[in-house]
Parts: sequence; C-alpha cells; structure tokens
Amino acid sequence: MKQIKFIITALLGVVLFSCSKDDSPQIEDHFLSKEIPIEPVKDNYSVGSFYRSFNWNSAVVEVPVAGKYVSNLGDPVAYEKHVKQAVTGGIDYFIFGFRSALVALENTNDRKFIDILQTAPNALEQKFALNYSFTSMALSNTRRIETAPSRVPTFLNDFMLMLPYFKASNYMKVDGKCVVYINGAQNLFSNDNVALYQQLRTQMTAQGIELFIIGNQVEWTPPLRWDFRFVNCVDAVTHSTYNNIPVEQYDRNYFFAKYCNEAWGYSKTRLLDFKLEYVPTISPSYNRRIITPSDKNYVFPKNVTYFETMCNVARRASGSHKLILVESFNDWNLDSQLEASVSYGDTYLSILKKEFKLK
Repeated sequence: MKQIKFIITALLGVVLFSCSKDDSPQIEDHFLSKEIPIEPVKDNYSVGSFYRSFNWNSAVVEVPVAGKYVSNLGDPVAYEKHVKQAVTGGIDYFIFGFRSALVALENTNDRKFIDILQTAPNALEQKFALNYSFTSMALSNTRRIETAPSRVPTFLNDFMLMLPYFKASNYMKVDGKCVVYINGAQNLFSNDNVALYQQLRTQMTAQGIELFIIGNQVEWTPPLRWDFRFVNCVDAVTHSTYNNIPVEQYDRNYFFAKYCNEAWGYSKTRLLDFKLEYVPTISPSYNRRIITPSDKNYVFPKNVTYFETMCNVARRASGSHKLILVESFNDWNLDSQLEASVSYGDTYLSILKKEFKLK
C-alpha cells in the first residue's frame, strides 16, 4: 500500500514540476490575441461585384455621383458611368441577377435589365456574369427537384436561356469556362445533386459551353455542411456576406475580421481536400436598417481601415484562381455599395483597386 502511495505521489510530482509556465496554454496563443498577417499583393486578383436591380428606398441618404438612376429597369446612361467606375475600382466583372423562367415575368425582367445595360456605349469594356436564382421553384427536403412538376426541365432550360450571354464577347470566363454563380446552392434539393449537375454540364458542353460554377451558401456555416450539394457538383464555394449578424452575436461583431480570417481560412483548407476552391465575399459596409428601421442586426458603417483589413482577409482566403466577390457595387438600400457617392467620392473603389491589383 505504501508503495502505491509512493508511486502516486511521485507521478503527481512529475506532473506538477514538469508543467512550467512556458508549456501551459497562454492567452497570447489564442487566435483572437494574434494580429492577422498581411498577405502581400503579388498578383492581380479577379474581382466580381454584384450589380443589383432595385427600387430606391426613401431612407437612402447618400447620393450617387451618377445621380439617382433608373435602378430597377436598367439605365444605360448611368451604366456608362458605372463601367468607368469599375475601371477605377479594378472590378473585373459585374454579376447580374438571373431568376428562373418558372416565373416567366421574373426571368423576362432580368433579361431586359441586362440587355438594356449592354446598350451603353462602353458596355463591352466591362465583363459580366450571371447570378442564378431558383427560389421560385420552392424546393424543400420533401419537395425535391425531381419530384416537383417540370422542375428539372425548367432548371436545364434556364441555362439554355443563358446561352446568348455565354456567347457574348464580354462574358466572364475562368480557364475558358463561363462563370455562373448559383444563389443558395445548398437549397438545390435533389435526390442526386451530382447527377443533376452532370446532366447540366453535358447539356451545355453539347452547346460548346463549359461552366465554372460558384455555389453560394448561407453565411456563418461550415464549408461542408452540405457536401452532398457541392462536392463533384460545383467548381467553387462562397458564403453570403458575413456582415449579416444578429445583435445578440456581439462577439462576431467585435472580433469580426479575426473570426472571418479563421472561418475563411478553414473553408479554404477544408474545401481543397475535395478539389473545391473557396471564394471570399466581402462588403465595404452593411446596414439593414435602411429598409427595416426596427431591424436588430449590427450596422457596419463605411470605414477605410475596416475595409482595408477585410480586403487583406479576403486575399488570405482566396484560392488558386484568386477570385474575390464584393457585395455589392450598387445596393444603396443596404448601404453595401462600392459605387461613388457625393459624400465619400471613389474612396472605396480606390481601396479595392489598391488591395487587389498590382501597381
């Protein structure tokens, strides 16, 4: 018995005296205590920005340099100025909404919007891509695309309707493949997503078109929560803007850049295991209270230091093609716009170019 007590005492002594202060976890070791390393701009990044169709909210106080243009129908006069601003900001392409033709009027309106913008005299100087939305299909786990009436044919036909845009000289391509952003791709409920995407790619290949698909999923979610919707389906994955934060999640707001750095870095590394590229999405600012004054989500006002920091975080998380997305170019109703304003000029466009383009 004495021998057992001696052994226990000896082991405790070894444990106690072998754990020095240098060996124990320190607060300085926590990622929130560390500065985010600077990722130098060694190459030109490919920057896309969402160009929105919307109706002006009366609560918008900022005034665009281009004036309050016809934002819901497409304004070629304003777009000519926007293309020039895109050059200032190093924006390689705009991303236009393209809703499913299941609701014919929605799809027709989206195509009209794009077509009228392309009549601007300098439109060919700016590339563009499409942001596909299938929300109108009302898919769910109990209403999958194969079982809902006419949904698969509609899905495939929606991409056939994109053909004239894919063939345009200023359509955005990656490795010769046409870029298509699929909004809410985690909600493309299918019995077999791999087979569905393969059917789509086969159809488009027959038309001489190869696709580079960027699948979007909801913000603040793990990169492989919906692996069966993305792996062997899309080419890249992105999140919606992380700036959408409920007020009770104060830690995400307070440590925003560091949280994004960790989350996006993890997404980049984890997705590479499945040969998927991560594409970070950043916003220069964000304010849902313009539309809904009672909204409780945090407001991100425009701030130079904040935006420069987030550009660095995005550089660190971007993949082999160095793709960056910005939400948005012109969503004034959420104050997420890069577009030049009378009050701040082209400040955020200039920052964007500095942070993602070689001098």
